[in-house]
Amino acid sequence: MKEFLMSTTLPFWLVFIIVAAAFGATLLHMKGGAKSRTLLLAAGGCMLAATVLEIAIYSVLGGNSLWWCTSDKYGFWAKLLRLIPFALFVAFQILQVFFFKGAVEEHIGKDLSIKSTFICLLLTFPIAFVVSVASSIFGVSGDTADTVSHVIFWTLVLGGIGWALMRNVRTAGWRHGAAFTAFSVVLVVAVCLAVFLFLVALFHLFLQLLMVTAVVVGGMYMFGMMSKEASKQQPRQVFYDNDGHMHYTPGARDSANRQIAERKAGD
Repeated sequence: MKEFLMSTTLPFWLVFIIVAAAFGATLLHMKGGAKSRTLLLAAGGCMLAATVLEIAIYSVLGGNSLWWCTSDKYGFWAKLLRLIPFALFVAFQILQVFFFKGAVEEHIGKDLSIKSTFICLLLTFPIAFVVSVASSIFGVSGDTADTVSHVIFWTLVLGGIGWALMRNVRTAGWRHGAAFTAFSVVLVVAVCLAVFLFLVALFHLFLQLLMVTAVVVGGMYMFGMMSKEASKQQPRQVFYDNDGHMHYTPGARDSANRQIAERKAGD
């Protein structure tokens, strides 16, 4: 499976097509006069299928899930051109989650909450990075850092989900509120996973840009140093006056010749 996923981008295009289908079904539901429940279920099913595929790909490839954007065999511009469509896909997927939320709210006539889940899950990435950096700076052991990271992670996740669940149950009832909260958690996990992979690819691109910049700056510095040394070693042109004395500029030579001429005239 890993060899297949590392040799073709078809699974990634399949995810995009499924998300696009979910987006289309959601728009049809919102614009349709009858507000078809079938379209809403189809949109939710497509989003769930796309999420399962994304998680399956990540479980197999891990940080190499975007190998077609991060592989060393691609140059900077090739990676950038490949990353732009994925950035659009991430934005598209985020919009789809909130569009679907609006469609469900319109269908049941109740307000639903998803922001707390979304924000808390997104915060786990920068906080985990901060904890990792702080642990390295203060010399905290790996086990202690892992424990702190797990505590913060689950506090954020459970706090965000719990707050959303409480609000959804209060406004839409236990059945609709709990069902939407559970479904929204799955969708938000897929979005956060896509955002994480995008940031990883962006970091690879930044490192490559940094390396190219360093090479260019280093080359310019070396060229400047070599030019400076060459100018030092290059023999300077000299000019001799009528008495055979050496000068480095024609003006100095002419001035010396005038003085020589005035001296001879006085003699």
